[in-house]
Amino acid sequence: MKKFLIYTFSVFILLLSACNKDKIPGVYRIDIQQGNAITQDMINKLKPDMSKSQVAYVMGTPLIIDTFHPNRWDYIYSFHPGNGQREQRTLTVYFTDQEKLSHLEGNTRTVAREDLPKAERQQKNVVVPLKEKNTGLFQSLMNTVGLGDDEPEIVSSDTESVKTESDDK
Repeated sequence: MKKFLIYTFSVFILLLSACNKDKIPGVYRIDIQQGNAITQDMINKLKPDMSKSQVAYVMGTPLIIDTFHPNRWDYIYSFHPGNGQREQRTLTVYFTDQEKLSHLEGNTRTVAREDLPKAERQQKNVVVPLKEKNTGLFQSLMNTVGLGDDEPEIVSSDTESVKTESDDK
């Protein structure tokens, strides 16, 4: 009777744990991105009366081109973080019969160019370090132990070899 109860509860617990809809804690889940990433900069570059090729250059190839509505392009972007809720953005681009950009629709927020914050450029100087002289295996072992040179010899990378008259003979 004891064995029967143990087996019954074991099977019951296994079946019950398989029906768990909660995420298992401690398990890493990857972020999933699908579709065309739509940014505010891309939307701001769109102007009325742009051709289809210009829109495709700015926005990328549309995810859906409906054969029954050739003047409508759908851009869909979906992001599902590993342990979060899925976010989906859609943008539908409509063209006129002359294949010029007519208007936009979707759940992506559009901001007028004048309302955007101005990004200030910051100039930075980058210092490129000089190249250390290549050492052999023995010398590098001596340096790691502390018996070699205290400071490595620095060689500038733009050194030129100078020919003398004795080299020509």
